[in-house]
Amino acid sequence: MTCKLDPLPAGRAWSIADAITISGSAASQPVAAHGPAPPDLCGCLTAVARGCQQTLAKNPMHADALAGMCLVAMASRQTEAAVKMASAAVAAAPEFVPAWVALGQALATAERREEAAKVYAQALRLDGTNALVRLGLGELKIAAGLPREALTEFEMALRRQPGMAAAHLGLGNALAMQGRNEEALAWYEAALALRPRLAEGEFAAGFVLARLGRQDEAVTRYRRAVAARPDFAAAWINLGSLLREQGQDIFAEAALRRAVALRPDLISGWVNLAILERERMRPEPAEDCLRKAFALNPAQVETLVAWCQFRIAERDLAGAWGWLRWALARDPEFDEAVNMHGILLHLDGRQEEAIERFERAEALGNQAAASNRGNSLIDLGRMDEALRAHEEAVERDPENAGARYNLALTELRLGDWERGWANYEARWGFREVHRRRRFRQPRWRGEALCGERVLLHAEQGLGDTIQFCRYAALVAARGGAPIVQAQPAAERLMRSLAVVRAGLAETAVLGADPAEFDLECPLLSLPAVFRATVDMVPWDGPYLGADLELAAEKLAQFPSRGPGLRIGLAWTGNPRYKADHLRSMRLATLLPLLRGAGREIGPTWVSLQKGEAAEQLADLPVEISLWDGSSGDRDLAETAALVAGLDLVITTDTSIAHLAGAMGKPVWILLPHLADWRWMEASETTPWYPSARLFRQLTPGDWPGVLDRVGEELTRLANSAARGRGSTLRSVSLKRCEPGLFAVC
Repeated sequence: MTCKLDPLPAGRAWSIADAITISGSAASQPVAAHGPAPPDLCGCLTAVARGCQQTLAKNPMHADALAGMCLVAMASRQTEAAVKMASAAVAAAPEFVPAWVALGQALATAERREEAAKVYAQALRLDGTNALVRLGLGELKIAAGLPREALTEFEMALRRQPGMAAAHLGLGNALAMQGRNEEALAWYEAALALRPRLAEGEFAAGFVLARLGRQDEAVTRYRRAVAARPDFAAAWINLGSLLREQGQDIFAEAALRRAVALRPDLISGWVNLAILERERMRPEPAEDCLRKAFALNPAQVETLVAWCQFRIAERDLAGAWGWLRWALARDPEFDEAVNMHGILLHLDGRQEEAIERFERAEALGNQAAASNRGNSLIDLGRMDEALRAHEEAVERDPENAGARYNLALTELRLGDWERGWANYEARWGFREVHRRRRFRQPRWRGEALCGERVLLHAEQGLGDTIQFCRYAALVAARGGAPIVQAQPAAERLMRSLAVVRAGLAETAVLGADPAEFDLECPLLSLPAVFRATVDMVPWDGPYLGADLELAAEKLAQFPSRGPGLRIGLAWTGNPRYKADHLRSMRLATLLPLLRGAGREIGPTWVSLQKGEAAEQLADLPVEISLWDGSSGDRDLAETAALVAGLDLVITTDTSIAHLAGAMGKPVWILLPHLADWRWMEASETTPWYPSARLFRQLTPGDWPGVLDRVGEELTRLANSAARGRGSTLRSVSLKRCEPGLFAVC
């Protein structure tokens, strides 16, 4: 569940009282007709209340003043007082339609909607064409989830009073509820033309602009809303939510904390703040915010579902199940709870059951469920059905970044790169996966260059940086001067790119301010820029290398233990990657391979593992010989120097696989049954690295089967070499290309 914008404030964030103020027609200002000035609910409540009180002191049965006090009470959220004041106004003047209107709105604000409908019916009997009555009925229809009927009421109000901005807003709401966002925006703009700087109009415009994927414009509208009405808590919440999605966490937090300071009773404010804190890896403040939301209403299903998602993020599936059961007990047909049920079943590996729950959530109107269903179908290997599910999700909600992102991954997995890379740009709107870096410089989108400096910046893992840095040469070929900005662990390795060695590009460290540049482009956006296809992957040969002297030192430091192959080994990737448990293994799992491969002439094994996983080397049986080659490496440049002296690298899906492939080193990549999208489906080769061979699990979790095949292949190679027939592995030597550098040849 992602955070949700506060809904359009139909009947609550603006009201009939606002309509009296903003309509611009004397006929709709009953208070002004007989006594005090019309209430300006954006700042003059005290003055209005004082005027009404003065009138009531002289005449306690003054209907106008009683109605005015009703409106003041509503604006200050004293709903029961508002009902009492309006009831007194009706009793004082039973034929006075504005009093009935005020009573109807007061009852609606108090969520006594059936009573409100009866009051409006009485008002219609007194004046069947009254625009305010039609407006109130329209708002009731909106609150009841009947936007088509609401349209009729708002249209009738506008026929009577075309300048009523509140009716324009209501009509926009009715259209927005039907997903007719462009039409809704036009009506909101019409309301703002009548009442510039109307906070509710800016809020509503921001809401539909966000739905239309026009996030920057939506942020501007919400800023205008809070500038016009600084106490507009719902606008602060939605502004904070969008800023969070754009990666502006500091400003997002400020907006959300402003919202909960203004309205600590708004559950959505605390839930959105909890989501922000959770995404910032601050679980304790996130949990505190959820507790506050829960304390406000322990029965609210949205909060229970938010707790469920929080427990999932904390990898506490048992806790998540507990919150979900509570949510479903409260409302078994709440679409987001049903969708979350499917997610938990998916995480438990119960894909068939998950699909059934996602289908039910879809039937209940959940927008994310179709995409989630697609992910479960992928896990079952039903790729064509999965693709169609993701396509349906995008068709239903074209601006949903998560749905388009999932569609992109499926298209890339299935080899439809033309559509896949274009849709992959949706990742920037999918905060759960990617955070956008914001620059004042414009994005480079492939246009011809004339010496402009283009910042090509890393955005994901080390393997991604290695995989896509090759495109720097193509940027230079377009006439640009690329700056490859990489993680500290990869920056020195990037200096071995031929385009850098030739002085046509430079490197920079991610996290530090680079030298001045003119344009920017994320590394993983370059395939879309260059319209990569499976048959058009840039490859003119190995594009990364290492320092020659350092490579010689590594050879001496970890000498061969015999005439057999020198094989590098890595078994674990970044543990923070959410699917790392599928792609990685423990070193102990590799023991059959280490014991059995190449019995006649055993290979020299060299560990390329870094991080905590390298500590597993200490637990190896004494008869197993495996050099610890990389646990002390400062960066990937040192690892590359070790890889250069190897005959073969065997690794799971880690940055080491990309490093070996980019160096042109023979590399065997061990993949889970459902591998990452970049390795596509079924194939034993990859267009990204011609020297790579893919060994996939035939069934989920079957690493022993993979290792049996790898062991058989290694034994065949070793025995072949022992009999003098040579090896099918490409021979490797070091060749000096530049002072201090070497390439694999």
